[in-house]
Amino acid sequence: FAYLGQRYNGLEYHANNNTRYPTIEEEMWKAFDKAKLIFPTPNPDLKEGEPNWEGCEYSKAGRTDKGVSAFGQVIGIRVRSNRPVDKQATEEGANNTNGATEQDNSERLSDSEPVPPRQGAFHPFKDEIPYPQILNRLLPPEIRVLAWCPSPPPDFSARFSCEERCYKYFFTQPAFTPTVGPESLLSAKGDHNRQREGWLNIEAMNEAAKKFEGSHDFRNFCKVDPSKQIDNFRRVINKAEIVEVPGKEKGVLGYLDLADFQQYQQSPPAKESNSHNHVIEPTVQQNPKTYAFKVRGSGFLWHQVRHMVAILFLIGQGLEAPSLINDLLNTSKHPEKPTYDMADPFPLVLEECNFPSSKMQWVHLGDYTGYEAGVRKAGGKGNGKHGLGGAVDELWRVWHRHKIDETLAGSLLDLVARSNREAIADNQPEGDEVERSKSVRNVESQKVYQGGDAPRLVGKYIPILQRPRMESVDTINAKYLKRKGLDPPERNRGAAE
Repeated sequence: FAYLGQRYNGLEYHANNNTRYPTIEEEMWKAFDKAKLIFPTPNPDLKEGEPNWEGCEYSKAGRTDKGVSAFGQVIGIRVRSNRPVDKQATEEGANNTNGATEQDNSERLSDSEPVPPRQGAFHPFKDEIPYPQILNRLLPPEIRVLAWCPSPPPDFSARFSCEERCYKYFFTQPAFTPTVGPESLLSAKGDHNRQREGWLNIEAMNEAAKKFEGSHDFRNFCKVDPSKQIDNFRRVINKAEIVEVPGKEKGVLGYLDLADFQQYQQSPPAKESNSHNHVIEPTVQQNPKTYAFKVRGSGFLWHQVRHMVAILFLIGQGLEAPSLINDLLNTSKHPEKPTYDMADPFPLVLEECNFPSSKMQWVHLGDYTGYEAGVRKAGGKGNGKHGLGGAVDELWRVWHRHKIDETLAGSLLDLVARSNREAIADNQPEGDEVERSKSVRNVESQKVYQGGDAPRLVGKYIPILQRPRMESVDTINAKYLKRKGLDPPERNRGAAE
């Protein structure tokens, strides 16, 4: 299933943790419970209506934090089924945890059609309850169930059976609106090729991202949770890269292609003339573009991706060199993590959770209607993908609302940025004044981009390796045990998340 996480307090529900926004698990549990698809073991310690997965063999592939989205999240859960129950198994109560018969369960299905009479052999897809369609009718539009697997392996765990997870962190180029004037020109790349503040050096970021690949100790790229007592921070990154997100529409922020805002200070390209002496304007690239840091690995530490992205942004801004990745991965030389802020959560997406394809056969929305021909489809809303009430229809509404917001805000921004450009040009310093403005910049507050809507002013920038260090992992873990009065656990723990 997929969800847009900006309005949710992460995936996991924690009892007695009152937050402004609900969690994804709360919404999922309410849908499963209302549809009477699960029958959890009663827990007297939980309040009425509180999520309870006990007895449901519940597992999840990846935990996402507050504001983080997912396009390929996977959970494992035991649900009610139309599948005929073996008579002997029924007598033994193997598939009837709470004493409800198959007929009882069928009658308890909320907001769905009666189970049709079966003719011939039971079809595992067509005769089964249309789970995605039913759940999507009960879930908020930002959460959509996309597929289900009817016959996972007997020992299936969404967490431990997952072979690879893929994350994407989206950002724009430029990262924030470029600052005009010579004081905004950063790294020198020749007399007429100095990068303007607000733009990112994508090539340098990609060079740095490649250094993450392989097996490394990522203790300097995560947040330590002492309650887990993890001392093994080695993880395997299969692939890490900066990729451009394809765009099919002309952007509305045309002002970014004007000379005052372009990425590098350079001599304006000469205008060409064709055989008819018509002046040909130099071609400019449509901006802004959208990129993503894409990373694949078997497992990740707490906040690992957001720490990796934060360092990449510093490199893209020219504040750090790509070699910083090598330094931070060298934990024998740098065993204690320097203090730095991780990137914002909202642009992060758990894109995929991959399982052995030979063992998992997925039934996607649109593959089957849920019931055979001749029986009215669930809710009369098609196959759950297209048509009224389908996932595509609901997600179009979500997208359209945000697209109109983007167009209106972008048009206004472009209008304001383009206005009175002559006054901007007249106020540009020249000669010695340019050199003075460069030196003034050294004492001004540095803008640092962290993935949010605007950069953060940090004062005079201090390089990462010159910053104060946090306590070592061993010290953090030992202090936690002492505070809790606990004995040290067995070592070499390092559960992936």
